[in-house]
Amino acid sequence: MGNVHEATVVGKCVLARGVVEWRFRADEPLQFRPGQFLSVRVGTDDGGASVLRSYSIASPPGAPELSLILKLVPGGPGSQFFEALKEGERVRFTGPMGFFVLDLSHAGDVIFGATGVGIAPVLPMLDEALARPESGRVRLYWGNRDAADLFWLKELDERAKNPRFQRKLFLSGTQPPGWNGGAGRITPAVLADLAQLEKPTFYLVGNGAMIRELRGALVERGVDRKKQIRNEAFYG
Repeated sequence: MGNVHEATVVGKCVLARGVVEWRFRADEPLQFRPGQFLSVRVGTDDGGASVLRSYSIASPPGAPELSLILKLVPGGPGSQFFEALKEGERVRFTGPMGFFVLDLSHAGDVIFGATGVGIAPVLPMLDEALARPESGRVRLYWGNRDAADLFWLKELDERAKNPRFQRKLFLSGTQPPGWNGGAGRITPAVLADLAQLEKPTFYLVGNGAMIRELRGALVERGVDRKKQIRNEAFYG
């Protein structure tokens, strides 16, 4: 009915520390753009009203299964709901919806700034950007606390075979022996590279504090907030 759908749980996989991917098979094919999200019914409140939590779609359009990635939060309604799910069980959701999608075209570089599981919608967005007949560079700045929080490294390595794509990974906590990524938060690195970017469009997703900090700093340096910055605060 309308934009309400149901899907069957077909599997789950631990990706990193506290990060789990759930896979679903929807009853009907879903039309969506990379970057959009689903609103999942994870329970009811004391008054019987539905409790909803939103999760970006981590799988590409046309894939046989839908993928959602969560950072489990102890006691969180969404985390408790998903932790209890078993293969074969059913979930109810609305969507896909949301406006955090790629512009229809880009005049220059495409820059993704993500933290934690905010990376979830970025991989399919990267694929869409790299498949376009555009000449601009595509860059990813991805920040996590520790190496135990990282995942999708092989997938990013595969995309890095495309000469247009470059990924820069950052750890704000302890860097392990042999770490060849960056240290600290992503904001200073993005700002340091700003002068070499050509007509960039920024897609910022993840921690709300990162988004506010980096967006504000970009605007202070002359980036047009309405024309050049897209953002999506990402939780759970």
